[in-house]
Amino acid sequence: MRRKILFNRQNEDKYTGFGSQAQAQGNRLVNKDGSFNVKRDGLPLFNRFNPFHDLILMSWTRFSLMIFAFYFTINLIFAFIYFFIGIEHLGGIIGDTEKDKFFEAFFFSTQTFTTVGFGRINPTGYAASAVAAIESLIGLMAFALATGLLYGRFSRPNAKLIRSENAVIAPFQGKTAVMIRIANARNNQLIECEARMMLSYIEKETSIRRFLTLKLEYEKVSALSLSWTIVHPIEEDSPMYGLLMQDLLDIEAELIVAFKGFDDTYSQTVHYRYSYNALEIVYGAKFLPMFERDKDGLATLLHMDMIGAYEILEMGIKKPA
Repeated sequence: MRRKILFNRQNEDKYTGFGSQAQAQGNRLVNKDGSFNVKRDGLPLFNRFNPFHDLILMSWTRFSLMIFAFYFTINLIFAFIYFFIGIEHLGGIIGDTEKDKFFEAFFFSTQTFTTVGFGRINPTGYAASAVAAIESLIGLMAFALATGLLYGRFSRPNAKLIRSENAVIAPFQGKTAVMIRIANARNNQLIECEARMMLSYIEKETSIRRFLTLKLEYEKVSALSLSWTIVHPIEEDSPMYGLLMQDLLDIEAELIVAFKGFDDTYSQTVHYRYSYNALEIVYGAKFLPMFERDKDGLATLLHMDMIGAYEILEMGIKKPA
């Protein structure tokens, strides 16, 4: 007979910002990239888009592709406009075929848009000159916006942490403990660092999602100079005491970790969050050392590629069939 899982709700947190209705939520609360697993619907059309917010937060690859696509598209549009007005209204065109003339109009558009203006091709007539004047104004505003976006992306403080792909349950001071490991991926200094860990689970009798704060061995460290193994000792007062892997799967457990620290480069507090579901917890394992003395003995060598490296131990912990 399977035992009934009981939790001490003394450390229950009811003000997490997450809902308690388990049947109305996705399979995890926090995505692997740290974002909340929420999709918003029902907003008016114009409220669904926040261009500045999206352009600041999107990846550099996507941002670069969008800038290139906008630059190419806007110049292609103006090239068609010049071609529609009449290519004879652009003085200095030397192309013989329609294709060559169109490409010359396109490159004239790029020169006008960027205000480079090499001077071989020039607009003649009111129509072409007016279009060139409007394009120059649009180009100035576009580059001003692009400059602001670049500054916003470079100046936005954020914690670039790497973390272990799995949480492990390892021996700890004669007992066991849940452990995860993080490290700073930048050369900047993170000081006054704090961590918090919560256990989210679904109470099967009521289908309500509960949140329990897990006590950590150390909630604060003065500086994140090397790696930090965040440890929750599984003692008798721990919500995870006596739970096997199958128990965590049954209650759809999720470990939510929140980190904050002071970045001395930006002189601002930065935040980072992530989660592990039950399938990402490895029972009977411990992390391998990831730093050592370098060859000349003058510095510490931190192997960032070993952030999640672990070895399996024989702990007598039952695993699901």
